[in-house]
Amino acid sequence: MVNYLLFLGMITATLIGQFEETIAEVALLAVFIPLIAGMAGNTGTQALAVTVRGIATGDVMSEGAMKRLMRETLTGLITGVICGVTIILIVIAWQGIDQLFLGVVVGVSIMASLIVATIAGSFLPLLMHKLNIDPAVASGPFITTINDIISVIIYFGLATTFMEYLT
Repeated sequence: MVNYLLFLGMITATLIGQFEETIAEVALLAVFIPLIAGMAGNTGTQALAVTVRGIATGDVMSEGAMKRLMRETLTGLITGVICGVTIILIVIAWQGIDQLFLGVVVGVSIMASLIVATIAGSFLPLLMHKLNIDPAVASGPFITTINDIISVIIYFGLATTFMEYLT
């Protein structure tokens, strides 16, 4: 398992390296990498824990896997919107209104990352359970690393796309 996590971690590092020009152009983007990746990892791990517990207690079977997935997605959406708006306000307070678009890129990235993280965190154990694989195998470090990769792609994809507004 450690070898897989090391490999996935190297993918994350390689992805960040692919956006070297973006970071060089707006170095302040690098400040938010741990925030976005960390929040996505934590959210995905929480969704995973709730789903694995629901599978173990039988709650998922009684309510239905799709309903569980939708509920976790809604949780990710609500959390993402609150965190996204909060970080926009923090960036404006910290860097001034002239960095509004940086705040929007970071805020939208957090929102999207949290939504995707909750979906991944709840879907993976449901899939494993369906395939008769112990869902506990989808451990926190594994889902966190997957969410790191996804959040880096979302964040730097948005930043690169809207670079003209950030510089």
